[in-house]
Amino acid sequence: FLMFSLHLAGLSSLFGAINFICTLHWIFSINISARMSIVLWSYLFTSILLLVTLPVLAAAITMLLFDRNFSSAFFDPVVWWVVNLFQHMFWFFGHPEVYVLILPGFGMVSHICFSLSMTSDVFGFYGLLFAMFSIVCLESSVWGHHMFTVGLDVKTAVFFSSVTMIIGVPTGIKVFTWLYMLLNSNV
Repeated sequence: FLMFSLHLAGLSSLFGAINFICTLHWIFSINISARMSIVLWSYLFTSILLLVTLPVLAAAITMLLFDRNFSSAFFDPVVWWVVNLFQHMFWFFGHPEVYVLILPGFGMVSHICFSLSMTSDVFGFYGLLFAMFSIVCLESSVWGHHMFTVGLDVKTAVFFSSVTMIIGVPTGIKVFTWLYMLLNSNV
């Protein structure tokens, strides 16, 4: 029943993400010239992450279920040629889930900094949007930095290390934009 409940929870999150994406699409299509809150954008990016990663979790859970109940060999290192398949699937889901938790916080901190700065426009609104978008795109390809000890070849390890370091650039854009807005605030 645990596996079934995890499937239902994933399905619920998936439908919630689809609902939120459709709602924001409807809101953005009504008034496309207006700039929406950065919080809405962070929720949109979070929903996209859920839409991308939850099917991988469902596939991994289904494979585990089949291994346990139907004697398949998805995660058997003797039969299957990919010894680290479970770790790849787990971290491909698990690493973006960290950002599913963090991205709404990024949006809220950006909105709070905007409210405290008392300016008519967000300094670097599009920079913040680009930073969040690039974090979403990059973090989907860095799960391997959790797996350096399982025998990744050198080129793969260099790729995962490089992309992990590149994520620091949009993170720095966000932090320095927040600091600039707070520096110009009346706090």
